[in-house]
Amino acid sequence: MTSQQTVALIGLLFSLVSVVLSGWFSVRTAKMGHKLRIEAERRKDEETAIKAAEKVYEPLAQAAAELQSRIYNIVETGWVPLVKRYESHGDYAVTSTAFLFAHYFGWIEARREAVLSSSGKGRRDESVQQLIDGVTATLRRSESGDGFLFFAAEQRAIGELMVSWEFIPDTTTRLPHVDGYAAFVKRYRSDDDFRAWFAPVDAGMGKVSEGDNRRLIEIQRALVDLIRELDPSNRYTFGYQLEAIDLSEIGSVAPAEKAPRFPGRVG
Repeated sequence: MTSQQTVALIGLLFSLVSVVLSGWFSVRTAKMGHKLRIEAERRKDEETAIKAAEKVYEPLAQAAAELQSRIYNIVETGWVPLVKRYESHGDYAVTSTAFLFAHYFGWIEARREAVLSSSGKGRRDESVQQLIDGVTATLRRSESGDGFLFFAAEQRAIGELMVSWEFIPDTTTRLPHVDGYAAFVKRYRSDDDFRAWFAPVDAGMGKVSEGDNRRLIEIQRALVDLIRELDPSNRYTFGYQLEAIDLSEIGSVAPAEKAPRFPGRVG
């Protein structure tokens, strides 16, 4: 083989190696680019899901704060004094308590749908969701009877009945609307099927009137944990004293014997 042939052969080999390496790097670059795009889309989905959930953080925190405040007042003041306080307003004490549970369930459902309808496809703000799950679990289990006992499906059903969605004209954006007290009362008093969902409240009131506050205390403590995570700076729940009821309160004093104590807003 002449020197010219050797040089030509070496050049050919270099060309082949160059083509192979170029192809390998192209494939590798394409794979890396694909992985980066997938990761970017995943992060965008997670951010979108969290933002969708955060849109209802304020009303959800407020609904939870209102419910825990009512529970606190019932436990600390006693059910009988509370009923007497609103005696001139008919069944306000029972009806408004049922509403506060329904309002909370409504905003829980609004948050769930907001996350699912986002591009996040169900990814959730885990720290908040874990505490929501904790409240749900507390409400659906009881060792002391059926007072304030809402199974998970019942909580979801009440939430679905309370929430509706309003579309912003000329956009695909929709905003949640949870029924207020006036709409709730109208339905609660005229629709027996709707009112039947709140039988656990009636059963719970019976236990509270006998001095059994165990269920309410468990629920209130779970709600306080959730509110602190939803609104750590107390921005949305300013005016509410978010104080978890001491577990020693359970079964210690009959409600009629307690002195009034109203933390935060009263109503």
